[in-house]
Amino acid sequence: MIIGMQCIIRYGFFIPFNVEFTLSVLGFSFLVLATVLIAAGGYIINDIIDVTADKINKPKRRVIGVSIDLKRGKLLYYIFTFGGLGLGFVLSAMIQKPFYFLIFAGTAMALYLYSRFFRKIAIVGNIIVSITIALSIIIVGVFELFPIVDDYNSDIQMLIFGILIDFSLAAFLLNFIREIIKDVEDIQGDHVARYKTLPVILGAQRTARIASVIGLFSLTLISWYTFTYLYDQKVTVAVMFFGIIAPLGYVCTQLWEADKKSQFTKLSLILKIAMLIGICAIPLISYTLENAS
Repeated sequence: MIIGMQCIIRYGFFIPFNVEFTLSVLGFSFLVLATVLIAAGGYIINDIIDVTADKINKPKRRVIGVSIDLKRGKLLYYIFTFGGLGLGFVLSAMIQKPFYFLIFAGTAMALYLYSRFFRKIAIVGNIIVSITIALSIIIVGVFELFPIVDDYNSDIQMLIFGILIDFSLAAFLLNFIREIIKDVEDIQGDHVARYKTLPVILGAQRTARIASVIGLFSLTLISWYTFTYLYDQKVTVAVMFFGIIAPLGYVCTQLWEADKKSQFTKLSLILKIAMLIGICAIPLISYTLENAS
C-alpha cells in the first residue's frame, strides 16, 4: 500500500497539476524503497517485542518465533532498517538537503520506541503509528516539491502540498480509528502482556464507542471536504461516498453493537479497504481539483 500510494501521489496527483519534480526516477525509487524498508523494519521489531501478546492475539498468523526465530528476526530488522536509513542518507545527499535525512532517522526511531515503550501506553502508540502513516504521504511532497520552490512556482507548489496535507490528515484519522479497533481486537493478549492500552484500561465496549465518536468526527470532515471541493464531478463524489464515507459510517454504527473479536476484525478490514479505495481515488480527486482550479 505504501508503494502504491507514493507512486499514485507522484504520477497520479502531481503530474496533472504540472508541478516541478526534484527527484529523478532513480531518486524517487530510493525514496519509496527507503520508506518501505523502514516500515518493514518497524513491523518486524513490533512482532519481536509483541511475541507474548501475539501468541494469544494471532496464534495462526505469527511469523516471529514460528517460521522465523527471534535471532533471525532481529537480523532482518537491522538489515531492513539500516538499509532504509542508508538509502535515505544517499537520497538526502543527492538533493543536497542533508537535514532531510532526519525524517528517515526520526521515523525509524519512533517505530522502535513505539514497539519498545509506547505500544503499551493508551492512545500514545495509536497516535505514533498514525503519524508515521501520514508522514509516508507528506514525505513525497517534502522531497519532490520543497527543494525546487522559488519565486515563480511557490504558489502552485504550496497549493499542491496543502492538498497533500489534506490527504495525510484523512489517512491519519482513518488509521487512528483502525488502530484503536485493533487494540480492542487484541485486548486478551494485551492484558496478558500487561499492556496499558485503552481497551485494557476502559474496557472493550467503552473504547469501541470512543472510536465511533472519532469516526463520526472524521466522517463529518471527509463529507464536508467531498461536497465542498469535489461536488462538480459526480463520479468523484460517488467514489468518495460509496468507497469511504458509507463504509466509515457503517463502521461507526457497528462499533456500538460489536462485542466479538471477529466483528472487530471485520470492521478493521473494512477501514483498510476504505483506505485503499482512498489511495486509488487520488488521481480522480486530482483531476476534479485541477479542473475546478
